[in-house]
Amino acid sequence: MHDEACATYEDMIENMALGHSFIQDNFKVSPRIGWSIDPFGHSSTNARLFAEMGFDAVFFARADYQDKKKRVRQESLEYVWRPSSGSLGTDVEIFTHILWDHYNRPAGFGFDVLDYEEEGVWHAENAQKLMAVIDERARHYRTDEILVLFGDDFQYMQADQNFAQMDNMIEYMNSKHGDKYNFMYSTPSQYIDAINKYNVTWPTKYDDGFPYSDKANSYWTGYFTSRPNFKQYVRRASQSFRASSSLFAQRVIAHDLRAKELNDIILANYALQDPLAIAQHHDAVSGTSREGVVADYQTRLFNGME
Repeated sequence: MHDEACATYEDMIENMALGHSFIQDNFKVSPRIGWSIDPFGHSSTNARLFAEMGFDAVFFARADYQDKKKRVRQESLEYVWRPSSGSLGTDVEIFTHILWDHYNRPAGFGFDVLDYEEEGVWHAENAQKLMAVIDERARHYRTDEILVLFGDDFQYMQADQNFAQMDNMIEYMNSKHGDKYNFMYSTPSQYIDAINKYNVTWPTKYDDGFPYSDKANSYWTGYFTSRPNFKQYVRRASQSFRASSSLFAQRVIAHDLRAKELNDIILANYALQDPLAIAQHHDAVSGTSREGVVADYQTRLFNGME
């Protein structure tokens, strides 16, 4: 999940390319959804890149609190984002979904080892609380599909406990309230496929999601300039990686490489790409990364350059 405010567009592309390569190599899957739930504000540049990468939609959590309140009232938490419309018109656009309650599970429904107290128990009181949550959300979306996340930071530390309780929840809710809702496991892509069946005219957004503020007088813009030394490292690393990539491409085009030489150059290029990706993560460039990550990045990066 790359940063969107303190990164160049080249960094965004390289970071996504590395992630896609990993997913394709290990799972033989091409991602359809941009899952950018935690960057501190969202750029129209990133929306454009996701659209041009072929994503069907982007999901995120952090939207300015005033904008989000307005969107809740206007049933516009989901919209078509059309960046660069002045030059690209409607050729580049992406469906966008703002998560209801940050990226948290509904209050009182923590199933993990850190906050769960009633293992294996599901009863009418829980069901009524969950129905109230879903009924409230249903009032503010334009289709009958409701996306509810389960989890949070540091959740699924004991995954079997989470899924066992969700199994209980789904079974109980469908038996008691299946006449109103069908409860099921889902994914963002399945959700997008479901809402595409509705004939809905979506609102449109054209601009950036900056500056981001999560409450009154609490703007997150300080990280644009925080830790300038580390941001310099990222820029220098990006320049070196692009130079390396260019030289690599020229050697390949020249067709004068033996298999071992080609493999050595590929591995050297990846040696730069991996630590650079760590630095491009939104918690790194933004200035909240831990010193250990920074030190590890510096060591791996500059050893690779040598």
